[in-house]
Amino acid sequence: MLGGRSERVVQQVLVATVAELAESGYRAFRMDAVSAAAGVNKTTIYRRWPGKKPLVAATVDWMRRFVHDVPLPDTGSLEQDLAEAFQRRVSFKDRIEGRAWARLLAEKHDPEVSAVTDDAVKERSGAWYAMVTRAVARGELPEGTDPQLLLGMLGAVVDAWYARSPGKLTAELLEAAVRTIVAGARSGSLVRSNGERRTVRARPRMSTDATGSTRHRRQGGESSIKNRK
Repeated sequence: MLGGRSERVVQQVLVATVAELAESGYRAFRMDAVSAAAGVNKTTIYRRWPGKKPLVAATVDWMRRFVHDVPLPDTGSLEQDLAEAFQRRVSFKDRIEGRAWARLLAEKHDPEVSAVTDDAVKERSGAWYAMVTRAVARGELPEGTDPQLLLGMLGAVVDAWYARSPGKLTAELLEAAVRTIVAGARSGSLVRSNGERRTVRARPRMSTDATGSTRHRRQGGESSIKNRK
């Protein structure tokens, strides 16, 4: 167990590593910057963490306390659970730890990054999915509702709003997004049937252009309203 100066050194290095990840990400990560920011000799750092990967892995485990040590809401209402959970997620994005985590996830295609983040991602994903499965068990959603699709759609909306106006995503907007997505899920549109998501008819697909505006695209090219029957 660490104590005294050793514990302070570890803390300083981990804090500096978070800051460097938030600034540079994994590929451009600089041990020199960590050493300078922590005020710790590189030799001391390498003695405990012999390279970038083990240092970042230790930092990821350390950062997990901000998220994984706090259970996701379980209020008995899916809408309230989702609103509270996404509000926490947005608040985490505003922290330096959240920015560091976002930089890592942006490089998850790198095998070294996936090796140090996959366990944390899978663990937290399971907790998010459990929120939806509890709602199904309570009868709030139809049997077979796809948790990944529901959460993915809501996350895409919240992330798009956050990207356009960082720090300005109000509770009212967040609650409106939750109500809209959950209402769609209640209609059965997110239910899987025999391994496939149930669809009633072909609908226009949505794409987002460089300005953030949403446009409709139809499979098979353009079609006019007049040709529909």
